[in-house]
Amino acid sequence: MWSHLGALENTRLDITDPVALSSIISTAVLTLTLVVFILSFRSQDKAIREAAYQKALDDYTDTIRMLVDKPELSRIPVEIARTTAPRSGTASASPEEMVIRNYFLLLYGLMERIHLLFRKNWIDKETWSQWSAFLEILAKHPMFGEVHRSSEGMFDKPFQDYVSDVLNRKN
Repeated sequence: MWSHLGALENTRLDITDPVALSSIISTAVLTLTLVVFILSFRSQDKAIREAAYQKALDDYTDTIRMLVDKPELSRIPVEIARTTAPRSGTASASPEEMVIRNYFLLLYGLMERIHLLFRKNWIDKETWSQWSAFLEILAKHPMFGEVHRSSEGMFDKPFQDYVSDVLNRKN
């Protein structure tokens, strides 16, 4: 028995041997296939998560759009503002002002999405500069500043910081 083990010790792997070479290649291909599969699964999982979040953003936009389409619903944000921020402009806004405010809230959400696309490098700098110019025009309207102040913490922080910078440059 010990002599048989000694014989195994003297055996070396010869990579020119077709069986050994086939085993090495099969192992490498299998490993590469697993790596590609794992990366593909991660990419697909990320896409599913982003699609789910996009659906939530679409639903949010539809909800705000309903406030514009049905001005009678504007009482809801006014009543919320009266209890949470009684000194805000929203708490004392007329129905007409609320329609305008809600429209600016829609635009604010749209600009947040576009800013996020720019930060992810899904749109180029030139395209973003055009949207940014539009944002700077929107920022000149007092209601846009009110929407920004009253929604602090409810939108993407880098976007809100960007808008704060735009509003500070305006003043």
